[in-house]
Parts: sequence; structure tokens; C-alpha cells
Amino acid sequence: MLQMEYKFKHSLVVMGQLARDTARTPPSEDDSPLEYVDRSLTILGRTFDAYNQRMRQEFLSQREFTASQFRGVEKKIEEVEKKMDRRFEEVEKKMDRRFEEVEKKMDRRFEEVEKKIDKQEGEIRDIKVQVENAAAITRNGRLRRMHQPINLIKVLKPTADLNEFVWTSHPQVPKHIKNVYILGQRAKGIFEPSWDKTPNEQKPYAKRRALNIIESLAKFYNVVLYSDEESESDATEVILQDWNVDDCMEALLDEWGMDWQMVLNFGRQHIQPQPQQAGAKRTGNASSREEKKKAREGGQEKVD
Repeated sequence: MLQMEYKFKHSLVVMGQLARDTARTPPSEDDSPLEYVDRSLTILGRTFDAYNQRMRQEFLSQREFTASQFRGVEKKIEEVEKKMDRRFEEVEKKMDRRFEEVEKKMDRRFEEVEKKIDKQEGEIRDIKVQVENAAAITRNGRLRRMHQPINLIKVLKPTADLNEFVWTSHPQVPKHIKNVYILGQRAKGIFEPSWDKTPNEQKPYAKRRALNIIESLAKFYNVVLYSDEESESDATEVILQDWNVDDCMEALLDEWGMDWQMVLNFGRQHIQPQPQQAGAKRTGNASSREEKKKAREGGQEKVD
């Protein structure tokens, strides 16, 4: 084999590696070119391996760093999310409290408006009933016939549960003047046979019932009897009895716009029989029959 006369330009790196391998310092430049090439390839392979390991380590290091950075970003995002959640909760609580305050304020305002409306409606209702009462009192004062109906007068009374007041009338108010007259007379123990057919054994009960009705009406319409023997400031309430029925009826009917004395006069004129008038009527009927008889007999006599 021919010896190659051409010599490679030796690399310092390769020469240094050859010197370390053969323990020669400095390395010989007389080595075979093939050996030099072989050594160069070996060194290059080792270098590639070293670079490959370094690149792998660098890659792994960069990947770990990147992953750690991403983990930090995720942690940061979680912290930001938690902070945002806490902030939203705080804002939501503040908004809820604010809305509750606004709702309570609106509820109070609505209650005030409703109370004002109810008050105004109550005032309008009171005025309306008072006008109706005034008209009823006026009409009652014009009653002139025994069977004319009595116009009811309403008063303001609490309900059964005492939650409100309503305008109402007493359910036992007599319907006609005749019933008022009979009620007052029965309370005094007067049972006139011409209009009252109450059996004798039931008259005490009827009297007591009439007194109870008048007493209930007086209490309902705030009518109180006081003794006339005492001053107004020291006057004491008098219990209703048969001897002061006229006084109670006078005060009670005055509340209705009526006059008890007028009712008594009506009763005496229309309910009780009038002997004089009845006798005159019978006399007139007899004379009329006599005149008719004479006219039939005489044929020419004129009947007045």
C-alpha cells in the first residue's frame, strides 16, 4: 500500500485528544492519517453525544422551567379567580343589602301611601254616611203617617275583632211610627185592647222585652238618661224603668230626627178608637138610611 504523502492539517482539538489517549505530550504528528480520521470521528461522535446530552438537559430544563412558569400562571389565575370570586361575593352582598334597603324603603312608602288612601277613603265614607244620616233625619222629621217607614240612622261602631270601625244601624229599630208607638207603650206597661192582643199572662214578658229593646237602642245610639235633681257635672245615670220611658224615647227619637210627643199624638189619633167620632159616624149612617127610606117611600123627596 502506497504511503500517502499528503498530510492533513491537524486540528488542535483532535491532536489534544490523541495526546491524552497515548499519554504523549505533545502529540505526534507522524500518526497514520486513517488513525487520525478514526480518532476524529470518535471525537466527533463523543462531541455529538455530549452536545446531545447537553441539548437534552437543556430541553428538559427549559421544559421544566416552562412547566413551572405555566404552573405559576395557573396558580396566579386561580388566585385571581378566587380574588375575583371574593370581590363578586362582596359586591353581591352589598347589592343584596342595598336592594333589601330599597325594598324595605319602598314597602314603608307603599304602606304610608296605603294608609293615606285608606284614611282618605275612610274620611270620604264618613262624610258620605254623615250626609246620608242628615238626609234621613230630615226625612224622619217629615213623617206624618203611621205606616211610613223610618229612615235608619247609622253610627260608627267597632267590629267584633276590634280591628276597625264600620257604620251600621241597630237591627231592632222599629220599621214604622206605629211600631215606635207600640214599643214605647208596651215598655210603660200599657196594652190597649184595640191594637194589642197580648194575652194577660204574657204581658210582663212583653213589657220586659220592650224595655230591653229600648235600653239596647239607647246604648247603641249613645243615649244616656241623667237625674234632673243633680247638677250637670254631678248627674248620675238613671236606669231605664217604666216611669222614665217617655224621657228615654224622647232622647232616642231626637237622635233619629223625630218627636216622641208627636208620635204619641199620632198613636192616640190613629191607633186608639175615638168614641165621639165613631158615634157620629154611626149616627150619620142611621140618618142616611132613614133619608133613603123616606125617598123610596115618597118618591119625590131629595136626599141631601
